[in-house]
Amino acid sequence: MKKKKEKPLTQEQSDDVFLKKGLFKQYYLEMGDKTEKYNKVHESNIDFYLAQTIPNRADIINQVIDLSYFYDQNFTGNKDFMHIPNFNQIANNLVNYPILLASQSEEDGSRDIVGVTTLKYEYNEDLRQNPYFPTRDENVLMITGVLTKFNAQDKNGNRIRGIGKELYKSSIKGAFELNKKKLVRLVCEIDCRNTNSLNSITKAVQELREEGYPVTSYVTGYYEIYGADKRLKEAPTFMVEFDLNGTKNLKDKVEFSYVNCKKSRLFTDLVNEIKEETNECRKYYNQVDDNNVIYHSIKPIDTQNIEIDVGDTVSGNDRVPELSPYIEFVKDADAKSKA
Repeated sequence: MKKKKEKPLTQEQSDDVFLKKGLFKQYYLEMGDKTEKYNKVHESNIDFYLAQTIPNRADIINQVIDLSYFYDQNFTGNKDFMHIPNFNQIANNLVNYPILLASQSEEDGSRDIVGVTTLKYEYNEDLRQNPYFPTRDENVLMITGVLTKFNAQDKNGNRIRGIGKELYKSSIKGAFELNKKKLVRLVCEIDCRNTNSLNSITKAVQELREEGYPVTSYVTGYYEIYGADKRLKEAPTFMVEFDLNGTKNLKDKVEFSYVNCKKSRLFTDLVNEIKEETNECRKYYNQVDDNNVIYHSIKPIDTQNIEIDVGDTVSGNDRVPELSPYIEFVKDADAKSKA
C-alpha cells in the first residue's frame, strides 16, 4: 500500500514551526550566556537557565511542584496583579513554552528559585482568537508570569535585587534575535496600577539601549472585562509592546492619577481615568464564555514617559497562599519515605 504523501507546509505553517523550534534554542543560548555575565558583575551565585533543561521525567514532576510552590508562596500582593498558574497550566507551559528561571545554588546541590517568567507564542488567523490582544497573521510573543522571590538573599547575606528586570532583559534580547529571522511582536500585559512591573520594564529597556540594543517599550492598548451583569470584573489591563527596531520616538508625558478613585466604583473610575488620558485608535469587542472583552488600541505611550499615582487603590486586596500547606505535606511525606 502506497504511503500518502504529506502536504507541503504553507508559509504560515512553516513560519510557525520555525519559530517554535527557534524559540527554545534562542532562549537556551540567552540564559546560558547570562549566568556568567551576571555573576561576574554582582559577585553572586545566581544561575539563569531554561526550566526545560531537566534530565528525566521525575525531575519534570518536581519542577511542576517547585514552580507551583514558588508562585503560591511569593505572590501575596494585590490579587488583580497576577493570575497564579495551577499545576496543569505549569505542566502545559513546560511542554509548550520557554520558562526562564533564576535560581540560587544551595550547599546540598539543590536550587532555590528566585525568579521566573514564561514566553508564550501565538499566531492567530482571526482577531477573535485572543480577545485580550487581537492580532491576525502575525507572530506574537508574550512575556507572562514574571515573579521574583520576596526578600531573597545571596550567599553573602545581601538582598538580591533586579532579578525581574534581568528576566525582562533576557525576554527582550531573545525576541530581538528572533526578530532578525522572522518578524515577531513582543508584548506584556500588566495591571494598570502595577508600577513595579512598569518600572522593571522601563529599566530593562534603558539598560539594553545603553548596551546598544535599539529597543523601546510602549503602552499600546488596554482591555476591560465585563461580566454578564455588565459590570467590570477586574481593573483594566495595560498592554505593553516592545519595538524591537527602536523606530518610534514619542516624548509626550502622560500621568495616570488614581488618587480620587472611589472604592465603591474602583474599576469604573480607573477606566474613566485611562480613557481621559489616552487617545483611542480602535475598539475590538469579543465574548469569552459569559464575559465581554473590550480591547482598546491607543496612540502609543513611551513607558519612560508614564507616571502613575496609585493612591490607595492597590491596598486591601492581598492574595492569601492556597497551595502551600498541601505542597509542604507532599514534600514532607516524600522526605520521610526516603529516610
